[in-house]
Amino acid sequence: MKEVIISLLILVGGNKIESENITIYQDCYSWYQQNVAMTEKRTPLFSTRSFHYYKGKRVVGFICNFKEPFSEH
Repeated sequence: MKEVIISLLILVGGNKIESENITIYQDCYSWYQQNVAMTEKRTPLFSTRSFHYYKGKRVVGFICNFKEPFSEH
């Protein structure tokens, strides 16, 4: 499998978003499903809200980039 860079979009204080880049060797969706935990919290009126966490950080999304080998040609 090719080297893939997954950028996790992390929610930090002050409603700002930072990215954390991780090199993986599998498809992004499978890695995300295996490594980012989802928790649900009940809200009033019988609904739920979902939150996603990676190593204690709140994840709001991800971006994948297939890294191509460097070429001088």
